[in-house]
Amino acid sequence: MGAHPYLLELCAVLTVAVVVLTAPTIPVLLAGLWWAGCAVPLMFIDGQVHRLPDVLTLPAAAGVFALLTVDAVVADRWEPLRSATICAAVATTVFVSTGLVLGSRGMGLGDAKLILSVTGLLGWWGWGAAFGSVFLGFLSAGLVGVVLLATGRVGRGAYIPMGPFFIATTVVMLALMARASRG
Repeated sequence: MGAHPYLLELCAVLTVAVVVLTAPTIPVLLAGLWWAGCAVPLMFIDGQVHRLPDVLTLPAAAGVFALLTVDAVVADRWEPLRSATICAAVATTVFVSTGLVLGSRGMGLGDAKLILSVTGLLGWWGWGAAFGSVFLGFLSAGLVGVVLLATGRVGRGAYIPMGPFFIATTVVMLALMARASRG
């Protein structure tokens, strides 16, 4: 059981590199690095055991918001923090509501806790980044699900862990923003 040799380390290095290239300030860099330190293990845990443990999801969100708040205080730039907070609140409310209404057929509460840090971090750059990443996460999970069904690797009703998709698409969105900011 576990990740292929060096896959976790490779994902961590790539995620850190993307965060370093994207972050415009030291507190935002630290928020991204904190998130990466929690998110990369979460990706592998959810992929293996279909769980997103509170011991990583909650500190990920708390660290992201604490460090984004430091950025707002130091730079006297409150709008990105407001955007991050609203994005995270809306996305988390939708995920929790869906999980509560649909039960096991909906999003798990672990996914809702993960999405709090994902949309909080990306929400600093705006609504498009945060919800674009969530949309890409659903789209990529759906495409993988179709391929797995078509190839007979899973049957109808199989559970596909969403955490790895949300984390991967967050890193992709950060990479796209780094590229856009560089011209």
